[in-house]
Amino acid sequence: MIAEKLLLHVLIVLMPILVVSFFLTDRKEKQLKRSLVTLLTVAAVFCMVFAFEEKGLHWDLRYVLIVLAFFYGGLKAGWILCGVVLLTRALIDFDSFFIGFVMILITALLSHFFYHSYQHKVQKWDRVRFSIRLVLWPGIIIVVSMGIYLKIIGDLQTTVGHYATYGLVFTSTLVIAMGFATLLLEQLLERERLQEEMRRAVKMNAISELAASIAHEVRNPLTVVKGFLQLLERDEKGKKKEYFSIALTEMQRAEEIINDYLNFAKPQYGSSSIRAVEVNQVVKEIISILTPYALKENVELTTEASRDMFVHADRNQLKQVLINLIKNAIEATPKKGKVKLHIEEDCTLVKITITDTGKGMSAEQLANVGTLFYSTKETGTGLGTKVSFRIIEEMGGTLRFESKLHAGTKVTIIMPQVFNNEEVGELIEKRTGTQ
Repeated sequence: MIAEKLLLHVLIVLMPILVVSFFLTDRKEKQLKRSLVTLLTVAAVFCMVFAFEEKGLHWDLRYVLIVLAFFYGGLKAGWILCGVVLLTRALIDFDSFFIGFVMILITALLSHFFYHSYQHKVQKWDRVRFSIRLVLWPGIIIVVSMGIYLKIIGDLQTTVGHYATYGLVFTSTLVIAMGFATLLLEQLLERERLQEEMRRAVKMNAISELAASIAHEVRNPLTVVKGFLQLLERDEKGKKKEYFSIALTEMQRAEEIINDYLNFAKPQYGSSSIRAVEVNQVVKEIISILTPYALKENVELTTEASRDMFVHADRNQLKQVLINLIKNAIEATPKKGKVKLHIEEDCTLVKITITDTGKGMSAEQLANVGTLFYSTKETGTGLGTKVSFRIIEEMGGTLRFESKLHAGTKVTIIMPQVFNNEEVGELIEKRTGTQ
């Protein structure tokens, strides 16, 4: 009888996920999560109302739903569902409420404690295995504690085999329910990610075509106008010369924006431009370029490097990325603040870290970094960071942002290191020859 009842509970556990998967996928992420947690709460109440009861003991799968609420709804959602479950348990049978209270609380505390460990799992099957292992602990504790309880009241002597069967069926059903539920939720999340990637790809393709068609047409007349303004500036004096200077500065800014569009639409690198590049040398060149800008903004710009390290990169594009990221760090840092570059070797990788003491970013802002047209600067287009991401990825590296509000930002470029290579040998010979 218990097997049939608990199999019904498996369907109750899976029902909220199936409803969300088939009928609510068009909702926004927050609404989707809220709907899922609400349905999980309803399912938990149903599990407890239709629990299998024998000798004052209630067998149901509420524990699976508590874990799912914590892992996929968040800590706040998990504790809300836990509160509803405790209230329902008290209303159903207050006489044996203490045992149920302890078991529910243990499950909630375990889920809360392992919440961040679960979120750090990336692979689907790792998450499934982790959730199954976690839900087994409350199951084992429940079976053992209930056995002790029956032993104390004297009901276990004649039903040891019967109770062992119940325990085996119960733990097996927990594993089945948690496994299927986690798999379905992971499939749902994966589908949402794929849809988001598709939407982003369509948007990027559209803007690439738009940028390629417009930027070329705009840059040509802009270059002509800029040239004539420079010629006119030479012959002017006084106030008018200042006006020409302002016009040329704004013209230069417009040209930079157009170049960002062009780099986004058609990045100017390929296999022919990829060479072995010595990272410290590139950083030194950039520091010499940006130090006057940092001094003007009253920001201390420092660098810390180790031995010579080489990466495969387009030198100009790598410089563009570093200039963009360092300039952003300087602009985000208040006066008398610090921007630090640190270059280090990590096994077969080279890490370039840019750390600032600026205002930092909130979790929401950090999540949007690299999104098309998103910028925390009032005059920013958001294209510079997007282009930086694209360039580094095309070179086989990764770009990471870490930040907390009022605690600064840390940007890390990670690229594969080049060791024994003819190009590296040639670069070393050239450098030693010029010294």
